[in-house]
Amino acid sequence: MPPALVTVQTIKAEELLLSAQKLLPAGAFLGPLLDDHYAVINYEWLEKKFLPSYRVAVGTVQDVASREAEGSDCDNYGMFLRQMVGLAGIVGRSAEPAAAQVVVFQAKAFSGVPITRERHAVGLFLTDRGWMVLEPQNAVELVPFDRYANRRSIQYITFH
Repeated sequence: MPPALVTVQTIKAEELLLSAQKLLPAGAFLGPLLDDHYAVINYEWLEKKFLPSYRVAVGTVQDVASREAEGSDCDNYGMFLRQMVGLAGIVGRSAEPAAAQVVVFQAKAFSGVPITRERHAVGLFLTDRGWMVLEPQNAVELVPFDRYANRRSIQYITFH
């Protein structure tokens, strides 16, 4: 069970949409927002509470998952990360967390994942320190969006 989400504020879906649209390069798209309000995530909680819990959970999944199957690749880990944050929101009795799965073209190495020249999924969080990106397969490196190596090759962002 993840730790209860700690938020700094709640924003309207329209505000989240406008903020996320600014991250998109030409030709990329943003999936629909299903809720009216979203919780901006406390960065300290994300880094100090959630990520250690997530690392344990993802390690457990990796111990039992087949490394040969497409059922245990980056998009599955991205969904797992998104669902763990969503569960933290339920436990914390908050609005839906402002967290998304992002699909990029992996043109540059990031957080231990080499250049693949294929689609790759990462996690995206709106925090009180701005947008942050995380590699869901190892959760080692939480970086500001403007320092994310593949930010210019985003294909789409989905919050659900």
